[in-house]
Amino acid sequence: MAQDSDAEDRSLLVVLLEAHQGLWSQLNGDNVSGEEHRHLTIHGFLQQVLVFINTYLSLNDANQVAVIAATSTSSALLHASSSLLHASSSLLGATTKQPAAETSSNPSQEILANLADLLRIQKEHPGVAAGPALLSGGLSRGLCLINKARVSARAGGKRSARPRMLCLQGSPDATQHYIAVMNAIFAAQRSEVVVDACMLASTDSTFLQQAAHLTGGIYMRPKQRSALLQYLLTIYCPDSSSRSHLQLPQPLGVDFRASCFCHRRAIDVGYICSVCLSIFCESVSECTTCGTDFSKGRMPAAKRKAGNSLDA
Repeated sequence: MAQDSDAEDRSLLVVLLEAHQGLWSQLNGDNVSGEEHRHLTIHGFLQQVLVFINTYLSLNDANQVAVIAATSTSSALLHASSSLLHASSSLLGATTKQPAAETSSNPSQEILANLADLLRIQKEHPGVAAGPALLSGGLSRGLCLINKARVSARAGGKRSARPRMLCLQGSPDATQHYIAVMNAIFAAQRSEVVVDACMLASTDSTFLQQAAHLTGGIYMRPKQRSALLQYLLTIYCPDSSSRSHLQLPQPLGVDFRASCFCHRRAIDVGYICSVCLSIFCESVSECTTCGTDFSKGRMPAAKRKAGNSLDA
């Protein structure tokens, strides 16, 4: 009976890490008051994240975890539980190439080794890896992995694990990725996947705030980066059902500003296409998305009223 209860309470956690060469120098160079904010090295960050992952796995033997790293050009799977990789391989077929991350008895060692290879590749191509992390790619890969696990569980007549994602981001939002990121967030909302977010930069993330708000997750920007492990264990370790019994910090507000489709800038007031709902920061004569012509003036109010009276 205990094993059946553990199987019903199991959860699937996908951890999305931002990993690019300039992240840590950018974080340590943030102009933030307080000595504790400036001393978060990559080694200290990884140690705290690995302790969090091992603690999460120890809560239930049936818990599953996957770790994805997002770079400026792609996303990579650093580690996944053996059951997740088995589900992916069974759905893709035996002839399909296996994922890059292979199962290991030591998840921490596997994550560090694969991340070191990823950083080494970025170091060899500094110009390509200089851009912001591809958050949309990491979210999409995580959602695909969750969907495969669900399909595999249904095929085996089992109850799927309760999925959620944790995004650890350190760089500001890349407004040019607005459309792709919002599409991934809406996909998570429709799939009932909770998205938690922990922002390590000195400014808030509009993308992650909206992701947590729309999916019922938790967004937080820790005041003390050096105490990241405490935030991870007390806030992000409990699953969504256990959080209703805890006194968790409440968000002060959510930035719902959208980014325009023309210049990818966050705007407060803009112009919206009445056909496809594209957003523009300036008045345009034609919608660049659907091609609607805005140059034709609206029908005068007198003619509209006359037309309505004739129809009556």
